[in-house]
Amino acid sequence: MTSPAVHPKPGTTNGPLVMLSSGWTDGCCVARLRAPGRPSSLVPMVGLELRYRVAEPPIRHCVGHHAPSRGDGYRDCDNPPQPTERTCVSCAVADATFAASLHHAHTRDRDQLDRDVVEHLEQANNLYLAAFRDGSIKVGTSTGRRRDTRLTEQGAWQAVSVAEVPDGFAVRRLEDLVTDKLGLPQSVAVKRKVAGMASPMAEAALTERLDRLVDEVHSLISLSPDADGATTTRTYWSFPEADSPGWDGLVPYPSRLDVGAHHVRVAAVCGRVAVLVRPDGDGSDGPDRFVADIGRLYGIELDLGDHTPDALAIQDSLF
Repeated sequence: MTSPAVHPKPGTTNGPLVMLSSGWTDGCCVARLRAPGRPSSLVPMVGLELRYRVAEPPIRHCVGHHAPSRGDGYRDCDNPPQPTERTCVSCAVADATFAASLHHAHTRDRDQLDRDVVEHLEQANNLYLAAFRDGSIKVGTSTGRRRDTRLTEQGAWQAVSVAEVPDGFAVRRLEDLVTDKLGLPQSVAVKRKVAGMASPMAEAALTERLDRLVDEVHSLISLSPDADGATTTRTYWSFPEADSPGWDGLVPYPSRLDVGAHHVRVAAVCGRVAVLVRPDGDGSDGPDRFVADIGRLYGIELDLGDHTPDALAIQDSLF
């Protein structure tokens, strides 16, 4: 698979622009941006400045879908999205089909799966526990070479690889076992990730909670006949910017990014949780560093231009 080109600036500074998605490549967060009717491109997310207005009602675009057999794995789409959804019917089916094949492969016979799914799942995998700043902890899986990227994509703050497993089929059976026996979820809502950035659990308490669950997972693996040849490990990971003061003292962005007019610059990103600053702010009218789910912009047409941003209704308690 070829690496997608990353351009330093979006293709336009005025007129309509759509953010289709965000992701991570070569350790950097990138936004996939598209002017309607033109090919999308990847732009570094940190430093991206958006001065825009959203129509009422918003103009929505299909965000496309991932097609692993095509170039950089992404396909632009000009079809209108389904009502209340981010994708059209065909893109939704394509994404759902691949996701179902991948995540439920361990419950099916291998000869029922596409060859590219089988090849992907024949790789050795890690089972990990990921912790988020609100205190949430989930269980997840990844190939060894993608583990760090996978954790960063998900917005994890701390993590521990708890086992090495022979292949993707076995690791998913073990992931389900951990969920069934220990009650650990396999996903955490973005809303909780954003809240945790504004009101984080103490680092030591988060580490203690994570370590306690690692011990429980190791005990489960050692006693289970369904351990699938797993070898227990205890390899720690933390978000690369966890020591940066830029993630301290944040408050939730007080307005919806997908409604009205805004002028923001992205200062940092963890998963799809972004630190936003007001380029025109001086702190005299309240906080100037906020945290928000940048995914709220996916598929929404942004009218870029010299718009006056709406006033932010910041609570007095946040001053």
